[in-house]
Amino acid sequence: MRLKFALLIGAMFMLVAATATPASAATLTRGGKCKLIEVPAAAPVGVGSCPGVRPGALVQSDIGSCTFNFVFHGSDGRTYIGTAGHCIIEAPSTGGDFPEQKWAPGAGPVARDGEGNRIGEFAYAVLRDSDEADFALVRVDPGVEVDAQTCHFGGPTGINAEKPGAVPPTQLQHFGNGVGIGNVLPARSALALGMPSDAHVYAEGAVVPGDSGSGIESADGRAVGVIVTTGVHTAGIGTSGVDAGTVGVVRLNPMVNRAQAFTGTTYSLRQAAAL
Repeated sequence: MRLKFALLIGAMFMLVAATATPASAATLTRGGKCKLIEVPAAAPVGVGSCPGVRPGALVQSDIGSCTFNFVFHGSDGRTYIGTAGHCIIEAPSTGGDFPEQKWAPGAGPVARDGEGNRIGEFAYAVLRDSDEADFALVRVDPGVEVDAQTCHFGGPTGINAEKPGAVPPTQLQHFGNGVGIGNVLPARSALALGMPSDAHVYAEGAVVPGDSGSGIESADGRAVGVIVTTGVHTAGIGTSGVDAGTVGVVRLNPMVNRAQAFTGTTYSLRQAAAL
């Protein structure tokens, strides 16, 4: 799933030809901090700050900086928040399969917010291209304030596991801390010309290093998955729609189910109102 690097600073909705040659997409980890300008939210794209611990906020690890996705309540009574697995499992841009990992309380790598403050520790991570798995969970420290609402767009209002065809296209939205574009247009929309896979979604849009881990939603606020790669992705065309795009997403349900099976903890999505 991790293919040849193709940086996307340009048009928001680039169409991939049906005959495109399969290539690999690069992971989207970046370094540095993100300072943004506050403006009212509601538009399909926009600027605005995203401080704290919430979907769309920046997370720092020893590997680099990524973006948080969704907040979960654990059956162990702890609060968790997601990002991408490659934000804590160090891997080459060509990808590969790496051992699935879990850490007991007090043993995980430290996770920090955009200001460099400790907010918790990694509890789980997976990065396996062959399984289309790229997901991690941070166990939030007691006393750290967490907001379940996605910056700018609101939600999540539930989970979207549907597999619609290409007509009409499915509008998606996310808030990310991609280098360069995240400083001027962190709230972005994308289009999926079909969502036929249970494991992934390929969409047309703009993502760059730093957007990794972003939670991506459908326009109604339901959580679709996690942004993990950028580049040319092609998996076929059929009656269920075009499975191709420039943004690579792992769908949320299989990632959460996998984490639950590996850690023995149940993770329930914490919902928030749509804006």
